[in-house]
Amino acid sequence: MFSLHARTLPKLAIIVGVSAAALPAGEAPQPNDAPTWQLAFKFTPEQVVHYEDRFHSTIRLQKANKTVRILNNRKSRKHYRVLSVDKKGQGLVETVIDHIKIRAQQGDEPAITIDSSDGPDSCPVNFRTLLATIGRPIARSRCDSSGKLLNVLSISKSWLKAHPGASNQSLAKSLQKQGFLVPLPEQPVPIGGTWEESHEATTSDRVGKQHRITLKKIYSLQKVEKDLATITWKTIRLTPITDPRLLAQLIQLVDTGKVVLDIDRGVLISKTSNIDRTLVGPFGADTLMIARTKHELLLSEGD
Repeated sequence: MFSLHARTLPKLAIIVGVSAAALPAGEAPQPNDAPTWQLAFKFTPEQVVHYEDRFHSTIRLQKANKTVRILNNRKSRKHYRVLSVDKKGQGLVETVIDHIKIRAQQGDEPAITIDSSDGPDSCPVNFRTLLATIGRPIARSRCDSSGKLLNVLSISKSWLKAHPGASNQSLAKSLQKQGFLVPLPEQPVPIGGTWEESHEATTSDRVGKQHRITLKKIYSLQKVEKDLATITWKTIRLTPITDPRLLAQLIQLVDTGKVVLDIDRGVLISKTSNIDRTLVGPFGADTLMIARTKHELLLSEGD
């Protein structure tokens, strides 16, 4: 029941990007003269921002007295280059992964360790297509100042080869979700102001029937200090579900998080998401699933 192929391990905690639309900002009760802030990304031609990406995930699957632990740790360096900016302030952004290091393990099986610094010949064959993308542009997409992905102009053939079966759009949205943009409101917001992002996920039940599930992220401006805005979010499920199998497929999507945005520069300083969930009975009455995940994106000012 818990058997998984080694090549699937790094994909266990990848959250597939889904279509999303930011909704207008809401406001918590505020005095009439309460200050507001315009939150926006600012793109300039040839702008380059570097980030360190840290991902740590542990999933425990229990059945009676048997426990299988699945570990997925990833650390990478990446950068985004703004190739051009149009009159509306929309940026054409290129994504490059400069280095990646992965450690994945299932139960008592030997751990799989990959370091792009060692070259493709040092890792299992299944991962060599992934390492072939390191240091090369993998996607070009157009984004606006509110963090929306407007369209995808290109995705490299090597990145597509490393993710067989995935569409250009799903890969681009997945990169965006793991990247340096978050949805921002189009109107100024006060402290306590909120805005929302709705998206859908597809799950499959025991007989293979697909179910579309609506999720909503609720963002809130918590504070602004020295031009640094702290934003938090939580994810809620809008579609009623009782099937534990479907809930298990969503366990990595219902997260909470925090963003720090430099308002003056229009640059993301950090983004942290957390998952800490326990699900009873996902594979039967005597089963348990526990997911613990932390994903951090940190601006590297020195690069």
